[in-house]
Amino acid sequence: MTDTTGRDRPPPDRPGAGQPRADWRKAPDPPPPPPLLSRFPWAGVSLAVILALGAVAAFVLALRAGEDDGPPALPPGGVLRVGVVGLRSLDPLDAREPVDVMVADQVFDTLVAYDHKTFEPRPSLAAAWDVNPEQTVFTFRLAEAASFHDGTPVTAADVKFTLERIAAKDSSSPLLAQLEAVTGFGAYRDGSAPGLAGVETPTVKQVVVRLDRPFATFPAALGHPGFGVVPQAKVTELGEQFKNGPVGSGPFKVSASSPEAVGLVRAPRAGGRPGANLDGMRLTRFDTPDAAYQAFLQGRLDVAPVPPGRDQKELAARGALQVRPYLGVVFYAMNLKSPDLADARLRQAVSLAIDRQRIVAEVYQGEVEVATGLVAAGVPGGTADSCGERCAYDPDRARVLLAEAFPNGGVPEVAIDHDDDATQTAVAASIKADLDAVGIPSVARPHVFAEYPQFLVSGQAELFRLGWVADYPSPDGFLTPLFLSTSPENLTGLASPEVDQALTAARAEPEAAKRLALYRDVEQKVLDQFVVVPVAQLEVRMAVAKAVRGFALNTLGSFDGATVGMAEE
Repeated sequence: MTDTTGRDRPPPDRPGAGQPRADWRKAPDPPPPPPLLSRFPWAGVSLAVILALGAVAAFVLALRAGEDDGPPALPPGGVLRVGVVGLRSLDPLDAREPVDVMVADQVFDTLVAYDHKTFEPRPSLAAAWDVNPEQTVFTFRLAEAASFHDGTPVTAADVKFTLERIAAKDSSSPLLAQLEAVTGFGAYRDGSAPGLAGVETPTVKQVVVRLDRPFATFPAALGHPGFGVVPQAKVTELGEQFKNGPVGSGPFKVSASSPEAVGLVRAPRAGGRPGANLDGMRLTRFDTPDAAYQAFLQGRLDVAPVPPGRDQKELAARGALQVRPYLGVVFYAMNLKSPDLADARLRQAVSLAIDRQRIVAEVYQGEVEVATGLVAAGVPGGTADSCGERCAYDPDRARVLLAEAFPNGGVPEVAIDHDDDATQTAVAASIKADLDAVGIPSVARPHVFAEYPQFLVSGQAELFRLGWVADYPSPDGFLTPLFLSTSPENLTGLASPEVDQALTAARAEPEAAKRLALYRDVEQKVLDQFVVVPVAQLEVRMAVAKAVRGFALNTLGSFDGATVGMAEE
């Protein structure tokens, strides 16, 4: 694929390559439509969040540290004024970007929610659930009193309708991959079946989901706000208008929606479920994070994004900066199908040559942290600095490895593939300088931002920028899609029987501790292959007024609105 400037053309063939680059890059047939464009949020959907990292804070609420220990002991009332950037829809089906996820989380409940401290799945619309020993049949029992904002009960039919809406042929939901294991998914997705055969509704308040393969963390996956249960009758009645005036079952309901703002008011909660302390929220739309931040400084907002490079001192008069890790990591990955990267010593030398600390400090200007593993920080059960010495900056050791691998010289030239976002162009330039410095010839190859996902699935990349946002807070959300040999999202070409066996065992393991141990083992095995260099851990940065209390930010970039309160500034 070549852009109009010619920047994307492959470098000239090098002597001693064994076979010309054109041979191994040439696909016999046009590649199929990339599954990444419709299945995972980093490609084509949240890709902007991953690439323009300085803008990630524009979408995610983060609030004062040390005040997330439960509902505040405050008088009820008050309206939280929130600045939002890029909000396109109020329908959970469209919850692609973090701002959409945050709003869906306030208006809709899911079958399963997350404990705000442990992030383990807990009951929500489903009062309880059971699973068979094989981890393939999940039975959810809906809370008897669960109801939508219009007073109608939440039924098993609504749950089935919600799941089928996400899995439908014309759906582009980023959560599709979490339903692929459901029996009958393929037939329903291609239009040959009228519904998801694996989703059964034996009673009005019972849903049974049958899977074709084990998926022990399936309940946790269903906690994503994009799985917010919708009322079938209202979706059918309102059609496209559901995007602007949806009916949900969460702690807040939509009272008004316009191009300027969205109004939310406290909703009645049935069955003893926690209600909201606030009277409501006003979500004011802004075109840019800078505009929202200025409104915060002027006292017109209680919560707003903090654009990159802003001095925290200017916040002091009104509030404080809150920083939290996000469920996303930026990697540089290596394509094992490239003969140039076949030698593990060269791959290890590449990893050791990259000064990630300098990239974070000079390119990202401290707006992210250095990634220390394959699983994002803040994910339950994650291991601090799992990468260890494998990700250390050690150019001398890199040179030793190159001398061992290529005693007669002739180190292959490595192409550094990246999208042409300004930040990622600067990252690639830094990596190129590092590789050149240890004796690895390299060339940076930028690709048009919108075309980059298609390029990645073409199999032509070498050392390539790979951003990943998991759909739910579990190591499985990172390790299985990226490194299972049969996964369409496995862009490195890693095919390790040991990794496959451990991932399969983890998904079938009913005990959480044993399952976590298996995932940790997988992470170490993958890191030992030197196919991925963790570079940047994404963070979210928001300004919050002094009057705001009780927020508990989670790694999805959302919070439990029922715990929020307001005090006098």
